[in-house]
Amino acid sequence: MNFIFVLIGIILLALLIYGVGFILKKRHFSKIDELETRKIALMDKPVIDEINKIKKLQLTGQTEKTFKDWKAAWENIATVSFPDIENYLFDAEQATDRLKLIKAQKAEDAALHIINETEESIKKIQLALKKLIESEEKNRLEIKKVQEKYQDIRKKLLTQSFSFGPALENLERRLTFLELDFSKFTELTSSGDHIEAKEVLDRVSQDTNELHRVAELVPTIYKELTVEDTDQVKEIKEGYQQLIAENYRFLDIDIPKEIAEIERAIELGMELVEKVEVDEAKEHLAQLDTKIDHLYDVMENEIDSKAFVLSQKQLVSEYLDHVIVNNRKLLIEIDRVSQSYTLNQEEAGTAGKIESELEDLKTSFELSAQAIAQDEAIYSVIAEDYEKMGDRLEEIEKKQQELNSNLLHLRKEEMDAQAKLDEFEFEMRGLKRYVEKQHLPGLPHDYLELFFATTNRIEQLAKELNKLKIDMKEITRLCFLCQDDVALIKEKTDEIVDSALLTEYMMQYANRYRHSNEGIAQAIDDTLKLFNHEFQYKEALETISTTLESAEPGAYKKVESSYFEDKEAKR
Repeated sequence: MNFIFVLIGIILLALLIYGVGFILKKRHFSKIDELETRKIALMDKPVIDEINKIKKLQLTGQTEKTFKDWKAAWENIATVSFPDIENYLFDAEQATDRLKLIKAQKAEDAALHIINETEESIKKIQLALKKLIESEEKNRLEIKKVQEKYQDIRKKLLTQSFSFGPALENLERRLTFLELDFSKFTELTSSGDHIEAKEVLDRVSQDTNELHRVAELVPTIYKELTVEDTDQVKEIKEGYQQLIAENYRFLDIDIPKEIAEIERAIELGMELVEKVEVDEAKEHLAQLDTKIDHLYDVMENEIDSKAFVLSQKQLVSEYLDHVIVNNRKLLIEIDRVSQSYTLNQEEAGTAGKIESELEDLKTSFELSAQAIAQDEAIYSVIAEDYEKMGDRLEEIEKKQQELNSNLLHLRKEEMDAQAKLDEFEFEMRGLKRYVEKQHLPGLPHDYLELFFATTNRIEQLAKELNKLKIDMKEITRLCFLCQDDVALIKEKTDEIVDSALLTEYMMQYANRYRHSNEGIAQAIDDTLKLFNHEFQYKEALETISTTLESAEPGAYKKVESSYFEDKEAKR
């Protein structure tokens, strides 16, 4: 029985091995068939037909060499690569049939590698052969376009030769060189060397494009040099002579010398045109135009400046005289005010400095007027001076107005200070009466010191205001100090009176506990001592209120509210 099971197991195992082997063989054969199909497709590529087609073109030179290289590459594929692929596929079939699957896999991989390389090589060969077939046609079309551009240039040189000036000979020589290159291209094309013909074509195309560019630029440059710039130089010469005849003068520039340099620059530009160095000529023209424009600007500026000077001369003169008169009035006012007030350094010295500066401006204006009268004026310089003078006179006038305002303000400041003094004295008398009215047993020493110090400061302010020549800066300083002192003494007065009266209120309220509470009785005695003998009202209030608050919490707030209600009712 066991034997039968073993036999069945062996049979099943054999069937399993056979089945697996069958599946693997089928998979490998399928892959081999796929590789065989790719190989056949590569062998069917019409490369040999394209090679035979090119052979008929009778190639020479570089083109022939290139063709032979690609033909050799194809022959290597046909004689080496294809047989190698075939051998590897045959080995794979044999190994698969014998179930040598690892060997079969290696053969398949080798065949796949060669097929991939061969596929890429054939693509390159076909592309190269296609270019060789098309090169003759492509060259022919391109040379046609180049020849058309060449004929356009030639026609332009023949029909518009006058517009090229000295560059004509150089341009015609370049045309001759192009004709030689065209002949060489034709010769190479006829002999079948299309690759070298393409190299010649590229050079001819580049040279033709450059010649076309140059032929477009030369007439414009030549015209600007011979017509526009020359006419402008002539106009500048005539304009300069006319301005000199009208007694114009120029600063820091020698116009005849500048004109001569421009004329030399025009000659240099013509030399560049003759050499057909158009890029250098364009840059040279830009510099030349800048120089010409500068001369125009210089002469136009002088003409405009003269018109400006003649139109503004009277206005500047009147404005200058107006500011001078104002300054003299200001000096008189400063002298008058200085007899009653001490002036600061700016008020005393600025007007004098302005007077000196105005004299310099007057001298400068008169020299300019003299130069104009004697036909020796450089109007651009005078125009600039007028503009600066006008700006400076405007600044001076504003400063004069500011100084004058300050002088006028001194009297007002004095009146304000006198009013402040009256106010301080009134407030101090009122504070004194207010304190006396309270019938206090006395006043604290520090309060009395502050009161007398404030009174002395107010008296010092009064003395300063009563001087024959007052210093408003010092008076203003004293006013601020007195203001602070009076405000402080008012605060201290209210504090003393409130503390004293509130202490009396607290003692009256505390008397109800005098016989029943020893602490309050002692506090009343201590408070009376501070109040009647030491005049320390704030400390007295603190003593009685602290003790009363411990006996009756909230008593202080109650008494304080009652006091301030009574105080408000009495106002």
